[in-house]
Parts: sequence; structure tokens; C-alpha cells
Amino acid sequence: MASYLNPLVILSLVSAVQAVQPSAPDFVAAPLRELKWGQINFLHTTDTHGWLAGHLSEYEYQSLLGDRVEGNGLYDSSDPKGIYTSEIIRQQQIDVLSPGNHELYKKSTSEAEYRITVPNFRGHYLSSNVDIYDPETGELVELGPRFRKFTTKNQGIRITAFGFLFDFTRNYNNTVVHPVEEVVKEPWFKHAIQDQAVDLFLVIGHVPVRSKEYDAVFNEIRASHPDTPIQFFGGHLHIRDCHQFDSKAVGLASGRFMETIGFASISGLSTERNKLEPSMVDPIFERSHTGLNESTFPTEHGRNVSRLIQQSRSALKLDEIYGCVPETLWMSRSPHTASNNIYAWLQREVLPSMLDDTSRKGKPAFVIFNTGAIRFDLFKGQFNRDSVYIISPFTSGFRYLKDIAYAEAEQVLNVLNQQPQIFTGAEGTTGLLLRALAPPEQAARDYGIDLARLHRAESILNIPTSQHPMSVGHDSEHEIIPGYTTTDDLGADGDDTVHSMIEFYQIPNCIGALTLDGGSAPPETVDLVYIDFIQPYVSFAADQVGLGVNVSQDSEVYMPSTSFTDLLVQWVKTHWGCSV
Repeated sequence: MASYLNPLVILSLVSAVQAVQPSAPDFVAAPLRELKWGQINFLHTTDTHGWLAGHLSEYEYQSLLGDRVEGNGLYDSSDPKGIYTSEIIRQQQIDVLSPGNHELYKKSTSEAEYRITVPNFRGHYLSSNVDIYDPETGELVELGPRFRKFTTKNQGIRITAFGFLFDFTRNYNNTVVHPVEEVVKEPWFKHAIQDQAVDLFLVIGHVPVRSKEYDAVFNEIRASHPDTPIQFFGGHLHIRDCHQFDSKAVGLASGRFMETIGFASISGLSTERNKLEPSMVDPIFERSHTGLNESTFPTEHGRNVSRLIQQSRSALKLDEIYGCVPETLWMSRSPHTASNNIYAWLQREVLPSMLDDTSRKGKPAFVIFNTGAIRFDLFKGQFNRDSVYIISPFTSGFRYLKDIAYAEAEQVLNVLNQQPQIFTGAEGTTGLLLRALAPPEQAARDYGIDLARLHRAESILNIPTSQHPMSVGHDSEHEIIPGYTTTDDLGADGDDTVHSMIEFYQIPNCIGALTLDGGSAPPETVDLVYIDFIQPYVSFAADQVGLGVNVSQDSEVYMPSTSFTDLLVQWVKTHWGCSV
């Protein structure tokens, strides 16, 4: 999985489970392409973020497993977090997995990885560039093994596997993330790749497949093995993508939130059994991003896990209803200023009416809210306890700077919305990227990925969209509905389910909202309020604007003991009540 139990790889395509919950919508039949089986076959998930129960508000997605942390009530609503998901994930047969950035933001989360998840998958949880200070001894140790060597049972394919995290810098100080470009020069890595008795290098990680980190791994392996095939699996950007490094190396990214199960196959591998000459043979790489078949996927073990998921949801009261959403609000399927966009709703209705610190009564506030704090669309229908964590799983509160000129507060927002810029030299901000303020998929263009290809699969039929016909034409038995239409380095057939295309709109890094709007004339001064997570970025922007303040020292807590999700629930209960 990814960013929290990052990329997960299951070899030989073991039997999977169908995680259909009692509250889930029925499947919608759709035309399917055939998967192309090979000498070795993989299943891969990434950025699952706790969506183990599937997409209960969307009839197109019912799948298995979960980024693990921060993204769904099944993980985030328990105390301590993840006590139910750890057992559910332990039920899966996983050959290789690795950590993501969300496992490392908090001390408690990374220690749970070390104490629970790593032992649950002993020897299979790879951590090629992440260390942790042991909670008992204080010693800096590997979070998990640096690499794994194994041989497949049926084909006898000899594999050397690694598991990386991108060059993440915002981890809590009980972990250390070593830059990938430095790690591949270390003696242990060079020793691991020197073995010539290897048929396939398998590199998984919470890393975009088009990235300097994976380029570094590829180049280092190729220097020792010019002809050995390499299969990369990546994540973090929440997109479907496939990148071809050369004729013998391919990288696959498999979406997010269990909307996607990545399928990859390789044929033409040279092994001890078939004795092909690798320099004379180019392996054949195939890939797809699969849905589930209602009749063929379930196993008895899978049904048992589904029951465990439902029991966990019930124990956490995730179906408790707070209100009813009158219309669907999109993140990127509509312009961020449109009436049916979730950011426009926050900007115009929620933030102005709910942010009010009693100690600053009567003082207008200009609120800066990063768009990455929202993680998913808000669908028409019931808004329940689970919805809160799906929309925004983070525990962020607010801070503020007193009596800032309104014009300067707007300039701070403008600086934060500059496209992508590396912070250097500002207080505590070295190496931070502005793109980290927005949802992960928005950063794709910074990795050289065409945003026109990032067409998320949505669940509403007959919504006016800018659609493009599929080359396969219309299926006479099934209506072709909007959804993923992946085009990548291997062509335009990257999905097993045939969809029509959906428009994707770029959104800003941050939005701004003014409270106590007095009319056409803006106030002279405001309290500059911001989500506490973005304080390093606000500090940089304040320096650029010339506010003359030290943000970390001069800011104070706004609305103490109140998080954004607290405000969100309160607003829904007040404005979207319903009887069910």
C-alpha cells in the first residue's frame, strides 16, 4: 500500500477478496478488457489510506485493503488509531511492502509501524532508506530490512527486492529518511546488487515512478546489470501511471484509495530453469488497473475479512449520520470557483461562518486554507462519521497573526499559490515545496506528467462532462460511464474497465476566506489565520511579503482545542440536517 503501508506487491496473483459491505452500493456492470498473464504476475496497491471497506458512496468501486493511515474512519477514528486496520491488513498475503510519508508524520504512527506492522510481515516489510529510534533502547535502527532476496515457487524466478520512500523531510524527529540518491551509493546497496544470480530486480516504494529518486535507483542497478529486467512499483501522487525506463525496466503507479488494483505481468525472463540469454531477449511487460468481478473474486477467507471490516465499522459507529449533503461537491472535476466545487463551498460558506475566536470578538479574520487538507469529494446523500475522516482526516487546528494589513494578508496567499517553488533559506523551510500544499495528484505536472491524463473515476451517471470517445467504441450491453482512462508510456489501454473521460481542473495550493465581511470595502487590518500544518510555508511567505514578524514566535492558537473537522461537523449539523 502506500503512504502508510506503502506500495504493496502480491506475487503470483494470489486469490483476492471482495470487500463488499452491507452499506455498499451495488456494482455497475461495465465493459472489461482482458488481463494479459505472464511468466510472473503482480497485484499492487498504493496510497490506500484506510479505504479497506471500499467506496461505500460510489457504486463503481468496491475493492480490498487499505494507504493505511489518515484518510478513512476505519483507521483514523479508533483510539489509538489503526487498532482495527492492523488486524485486517495482517490477514492479507503480502510479499513485499514499504512505508509511506504518512506513517512518519507522527511519533505514535511510526512506532506503531515498528512495533506492529513490521513484525506482522517479518522480512517482507522493506525499508531501504528509513530508520527509526527504537522506543525502548533509543538506538537508531532500520525500520525494516533494507532488501529481500527470494525465489518464486512455481517459476523459480530469483528476485532481489528493495523498498524506498521519496526524499521526505517533514517526518517526526524519531525517524530518519535518508536521501535515495545517497543510499544507492552506500556499500550495502552496492553489495546487494552485485549478485549476478538474479533474474529480476523488484523496486517498490512510496515514490513517483517518474522521479529523480527512481532514476537514481535505475541508473545504479543498470551500471552493474545492463540486461537484467527491473520492475518498479510507485505511488504518492494518487494517480495511475506507467513509465518505461528502458526496454527492460518499467514502473507502475496504481492510483489511490482502493479505487485501483494494479496488475502487472512480465514474460521472457531468463531463469535457471529456462536458460534464456538475457542480453538477447527483451522481456514483455504488461499492465492494467483492475476492478473486481463479483462472481470470481470472493474466497472464504475474503468473506471473513469483509465481516471483520464490517464489525470494525460498527464498533467505531462510522455509519452515525450527522446530516445529508444536498448536492455532490467535487475537488477537481469542476473549477475551484464553481458552485459545485468543495473549495468554493468552504470559501464561501463554511470558513467565514465558523471561524470565530471569542478572544478576538468583532475582529475580521483572513483565513488561509491549503487545498491538500481536503482529500476527497463530498457526495450527495448521508454525511456520517466516516465522511468526516474521508473528507479531511487530519487533526489540524488553527493559528493566527494579529492585526495584519489586509492587503499584506492577501499577498501571503498569492505567494503560497505560486507554482512550484522550492523554499530555501527561510526559517525551517529548506527543501519544502509549495506543491505539498495541494492534493498529491495536483503535483503530477511537476514530475512531467500531463494532467490531461489524470481523469479520476467518479460515480455519477449522466453528468455533463467534456467526454472523449474510447477507441474501443460503445459497448452494446453496458453504458460507458465516466472514469479512469489511463494513457501512459505503454499506450492507451491502461485500464481493464472501459470508461469515458472526465475533465480534470487544476486547483490552487491554498484558498482564502474573509470573515465578518462588512460589504464592498475590505477591512484595513485582519487576523491572519491559517491551518497549523502550513506554518513553515506561511513563515516563508511572510518573509517574502515583508510582514516583519517571526511567525513561529509571534503566532498564537486560534480557537483553542478546535480542529477543522470539529468545525466541519458543526456546520453540517447546523445546515444540512435530515431525517433518515
